Amino acid sequence: MSMVYVNGLNKVYPGNIATHALTDVHLTIEKGEFVGIMGPSGSGKTTLLHMVSTIGAPSSGSVLINGADPYQMKKDELAVFRRRQLGFVFQDFNLLDTLTIAENIVLPLTLDNKPLAEMEARLKQVADRLNISDILNKRSYEISGGQRQRTAIARAIVTSPALLLADEPTGSLDSNASRVVMESLESINRQERTTIMLVTHDPLAASYCSRIVFIKDGRLAAEIHRGDSRQTFFQKIIDTLSFWGGHTHELSSIRV
Repeated sequence: MSMVYVNGLNKVYPGNIATHALTDVHLTIEKGEFVGIMGPSGSGKTTLLHMVSTIGAPSSGSVLINGADPYQMKKDELAVFRRRQLGFVFQDFNLLDTLTIAENIVLPLTLDNKPLAEMEARLKQVADRLNISDILNKRSYEISGGQRQRTAIARAIVTSPALLLADEPTGSLDSNASRVVMESLESINRQERTTIMLVTHDPLAASYCSRIVFIKDGRLAAEIHRGDSRQTFFQKIIDTLSFWGGHTHELSSIRV
């Protein structure tokens, strides 16, 4: 059974002129895959991520996650499904300033009423894995952007989600912090076998994925796989982006 199975997905935003954000998208992501979604601004990549992350319902077609259809669930059921099966990482971290780093990380477990001993064990495990054990008592405004994003990743994986969804996770980081964040995601994917779906416009970040799916004008346009060399893959990504009309400098921070 695939982790993500998107079948004939369409998304139309009504208005004076209806906008077809996604047209007949078919996408399968297997368990343990690390898949990147790329495309020019306005191509529909963030819309696709929203459909998979249950933020917005499709106009037609279906999305199955781990064999379950989130769009058939009742509200309470969906909230539990989201909390237990999905992990989210965003460009702007979404950390709470009023909590310590440790409290931010265990927040999803607190919502699930997990026993304290289990919360502490999981906190130690993810903090060690992301190399942030020394900042657990600090607040988010006292640490760097890269440390904030690693905190956000720790919070996303503390529940051991089946699927991790990342939307431009390196969008507000410098290249060094980006590299550390992507290496963290790659190691989580390899060691925990966590399935990851990443939306990015950054070819360097994308080169850490095992497969890249390119979207153009709401349709799947191309797909490339990483071989042994990340450097070769990086070059392949650049070539594909320029071929599909998304020159790197155009892939600005405008998102749809």
